[in-house]
Amino acid sequence: MHINKHMAYTLTELAITILVLSILVTLALPYYHEMKANQERRTIFRQLIANIQLAKQHAAIHHTNVVMCSSENMQSCKEEMWEQGFILFLDSNQNRQLDLNEILVSQERTDLSYGTLNWRGTLHFPSLNFMAEHGLPIGSNGSFYYCSSTVKHMKIILNKMGNSRSIDLSNC
Repeated sequence: MHINKHMAYTLTELAITILVLSILVTLALPYYHEMKANQERRTIFRQLIANIQLAKQHAAIHHTNVVMCSSENMQSCKEEMWEQGFILFLDSNQNRQLDLNEILVSQERTDLSYGTLNWRGTLHFPSLNFMAEHGLPIGSNGSFYYCSSTVKHMKIILNKMGNSRSIDLSNC
């Protein structure tokens, strides 16, 4: 009895295997992207809610204004860069900018891949301001809009008392 030590796949077997794998990948890829987009949507919601609560707490504890603003470099405020990330800081001089003597409370990178994030406040400020006296976002109520081409759009509403809720949108 002779055993062949050099067993190999034929070219036909290899071609069929590659064809089956390519079909499986083609079918699975859209579902993978949808799953990742849903995960991004849930993550951004949790990040925003947690940081809003953190801002309210720090404003009340430290008796100073706390600002939440979009940031590209996680060190300074930059308008309309919410899809890159945002920072939270104690704003002792109330200029809505992070200065050298002010404490950075939180940095959150969002790095959105499947959607965009925008803030639209009632007074048209590009940042949120939580007041020193009570921690409420007086004058900073408004909504975050998460718009995606893959999953449902979402609106996160921040009311005058600093409470948040989300609703799904049909268009952005």
